[in-house]
Amino acid sequence: MIDLQKAYISQAIYVASNELDKRIRYKQEQAEEAFGSFISAQSQQTNLPDDFDPAQARIIFQSGPKQMVISQIASQLSLGFDSSEKSVDSQLETVIKNVKEAQGKIEKFKGKEQLRENALVITLSFPSTSSRADLSDFIFSRFLKMPKFGEIASSSVKVGYLLGDGYFINIEADVYEKRGGPIQIAPGAPVDLMTLPIIEIGISVKIDINSRPKAAAPNYVSAGPDEIIALMKNYFPGEIYKLLELA
Repeated sequence: MIDLQKAYISQAIYVASNELDKRIRYKQEQAEEAFGSFISAQSQQTNLPDDFDPAQARIIFQSGPKQMVISQIASQLSLGFDSSEKSVDSQLETVIKNVKEAQGKIEKFKGKEQLRENALVITLSFPSTSSRADLSDFIFSRFLKMPKFGEIASSSVKVGYLLGDGYFINIEADVYEKRGGPIQIAPGAPVDLMTLPIIEIGISVKIDINSRPKAAAPNYVSAGPDEIIALMKNYFPGEIYKLLELA
């Protein structure tokens, strides 16, 4: 069903939120100075009006699978990974290195005193040769205590925990599909990505650790990602393997 040796981190996201800054789109030059050595690409302006949704991107840096998106209320680092020969532990160290470096750039750009809650979200993928139905049944049998009224056609689960030290941990399991191949587009016809062949299928487990409860305190200022990183290393990947009964 699942080969632990094929497990890999498919995506990692780090978010550092900040006090609302409606003038952020006018700070593209400062953003270039702060992030230019971190992502080797010129920034792109989205040219959204200042009174539009503050969570939407205003400045974007993109270099391959590495992206930094800056909005009026947050800076978000995204890292994408393909199926890799590197171990999950090695990939995790790569994520941590980038998160720590990104935090320094964010503090330089936005000012440490302006930063509030932060979050680290990592998705662990387990490729499989099993069918979607069988993978759904696997999730059902591991996480759900419900009667089987019929064949399990789909299943997913999401659980959130509040830790005593002021952090949320959310864990989500689902079946995923990757589709790929050449796209043939007729003039004027819509593109239906679901017609592309499945090139990978499996189970994904996403773990999200964030400081939202701590950030609710008056005059809270972010202490950076170190505590979240320590928590992530405590739960990931070992506890994920245990949840799936792989360890």
